[in-house]
Parts: sequence; C-alpha cells; structure tokens
Amino acid sequence: MLVVIIHPEQWNGGSDRCTVALLRHFVQAGHRVVWYTTMIDEYWKDHSFDGVEIRLVPLKLHPGDWFTQNVALGWSLVTSDINPDLIVVDHSASCVPIIKWRFPSTKVLFYCHFPQQLVNPTRFFLYRWYSNMIGIVEDTLFDYTDVIMVNSKFTASQFTRVMPTLADKIRVVYPPCDVDAITAGVMKPLSRKCRPANPSYIFLSVNRFWPEKRLDIIVEAAAILKRKGIAAKVKLAGSVMPHIPESKIYYELLEKMIEELDVRDVVSLIPSPSEEKKFRLYQECDSALYTPPNEHFGIVPIEALEQRRPVIVCDSGGPSETVIEDITGTKIALPSGDLLAEAMVHHIQKREWPDLDDDGPYEKQRARFDELYSTRGFCSQIDEAIHQLLPHYNPVNRVRSLA
Repeated sequence: MLVVIIHPEQWNGGSDRCTVALLRHFVQAGHRVVWYTTMIDEYWKDHSFDGVEIRLVPLKLHPGDWFTQNVALGWSLVTSDINPDLIVVDHSASCVPIIKWRFPSTKVLFYCHFPQQLVNPTRFFLYRWYSNMIGIVEDTLFDYTDVIMVNSKFTASQFTRVMPTLADKIRVVYPPCDVDAITAGVMKPLSRKCRPANPSYIFLSVNRFWPEKRLDIIVEAAAILKRKGIAAKVKLAGSVMPHIPESKIYYELLEKMIEELDVRDVVSLIPSPSEEKKFRLYQECDSALYTPPNEHFGIVPIEALEQRRPVIVCDSGGPSETVIEDITGTKIALPSGDLLAEAMVHHIQKREWPDLDDDGPYEKQRARFDELYSTRGFCSQIDEAIHQLLPHYNPVNRVRSLA
C-alpha cells in the first residue's frame, strides 16, 4: 500500500512526534511511505528516516502558516507521479479538496490538533484576521475528509462546537508520548524510591518557551516558596525556537523575571535540552509542572506518568482528562502563581505517590499508559480506523511494527 503523509513544519512538538510515530509504523508494516513537508528542523538532523521518501517543498512563509503550506504540499502531490491508497493530513485541511478532486477514490485521514479558526496566537493583527477568515471555509474543507482524528476529548468538544455537522467523522485518538524514549533508547522509568533523595525538592517543567505556556507563573510560585522559607529547586527545560521571535522574547522575559524576583538561586533555565538530557532530568526531579491552560492535549503530563513522576497541571483542556487527582498529580483551577505555589507545597509535603512510586500499583497506571498513550496504542487505533476505511487493509508485520 502507498501511504502519503502531509505534515508541514517538522519541529519537535507533539504533532511532530505523531508524524514520526506514523512514519515508523507504516514503514515497519511494509508499506511504501512518502512524506511531504515544508521543512525539517535541525532537531531531527541525526534522526534516521530510513524507508521514507521525503519530498521537501521549501517555502519562505511565516512559521505556523499551515493553510498556505498545505495548499502548496497538496499541489505538489496532485502534480506528482504517484497514486496513493491512503493520505494522512495534519494541521490544515486546506489541501483536501484538491486531493479529493485528483484522487477521488483515495481515503483521507485527518489528524487534527485543533481547528485553525480557534487558534489565537499572540501575533500581529493581520494574522488574527487571517485565522478568522480560515474559520469561514474550514467547515467545507473538513467535509472532504473521510475521518477526523482529534487528540483529546477537549479538542473534540471544541471541534464539534464550531463544526457540528462533522461530529460523526470525529474520533478521539491520544498522541503517542513514548516516541522520544524509543528514539533516544533511554533506560526504563525509575521510581523515586530507587534513587537517592534530593537535598531539596526538585520541580521540573518541560515545555517550549512560549507565552501561552505560562511559564511565568512557575517563576512567581518559586518566589512565593522562597519568601516562605520552603526549600525547593525549579528547572525550566524546553526549546527556544530560533525562527519565531516570540519564543526568544519570552525566554528573555523569564530571565528578567528571575532576576527581579530574586530567585536565581532557585530557578534555572535549560534551553533546548537533548532527549537524553530531558529523560535524565525526569529521573532527577521529584514532580513535574505543566502550566498552560486549555491545552489541546498536553504531552508532558503523560511523559511524567510514563516516567513515574507526579505532575501539577491546570484543570482545563487535555490535562484535565489525563491526570487523576491526587493519584498521578494535582490540578489547579487557574494559571496562578499563588495556586501553583499551594500545589507545590502539597507535593513537597506528600511523601508518597503509591501509584507511581511502588512497582505493584504502578502496573495499573502503566497499563493505562500502554493502552491510551503509547506508540503501540496509537498505531493500533490508527490501524483500526484505516481498516474501517479500507476493509482489505491488513498491516504487514503488524506485531513487529507495534513492538
């Protein structure tokens, strides 16, 4: 079977990891795989994409202009010499009508991280206007797809709110969050009981340096803890995206906050750590922090679950449905430094998290992870959806591809 994947801008976020999981799965299942993209970030320079035909269509556009990029990628596909059996599209459905015109019998599976009309980035006025215009036509574009997969129940609810006529096409499939561990070949998750206790409680945030991620409340909470004389260390690790000015500006803002709030001895910034370094940080920390509100899915709370660390999240969006209160983590009502500080004190005082610290109870959480959030579970649900679209579909070497 010939599978085409259209995914613009291969950075190192959740959607990009989904793409890697799909590429690996289809290649290992014995299919011919062609990947159309507009760029591949330096982050993946050492990654092996063996078995994947990469067709790069470089475009000098503002990062995040997925509508235009997917139009260009779709045009490149329909004017090519291939005739795909299945096309997987991500980010924008702008290319789907022309694809269906050229390949009317080919099935199109769309993996949607969020409707573009609801994406409201902190950018200039014209971009906001552009996003609103996309909303006018988005319903029609998605109508050409055969199935729409979304990454959380929260995203599904938002999708059906703005495009109710497409409700029957929507399926919730959580993204895989062990792709990095598989790629980096890291060691097994380590219980906090199996390593020396830290002199001071360590909190770890793993997130892009980006305004919507609300890392600023972590710095505020650290300052509150310091004023109260509570010993704790906070590490903010994440990518600084060189092509996007907002990322660098926000990183510098956090640096300034750390100085102004006098928490340089408490808070450290770790820009763009490697995957090996990231998992080492997970093993060293006592709790994870994930502060963006209304996050579409949120990969970090699931990484924390897989790494056997409790996590503090905002009680909204995807994290609200993936974190179990006082079992795998804590939820705060709003992105607030005061509320976060209270939750951090709770974690410092709570000596044990049995479902994460103890091997026996953790098996239950590990089974939940494997079923819902692993590459195995993700690919199994993808196969199920494809089989419904193409009854003759029978993955080759399926056991090996999901191992």
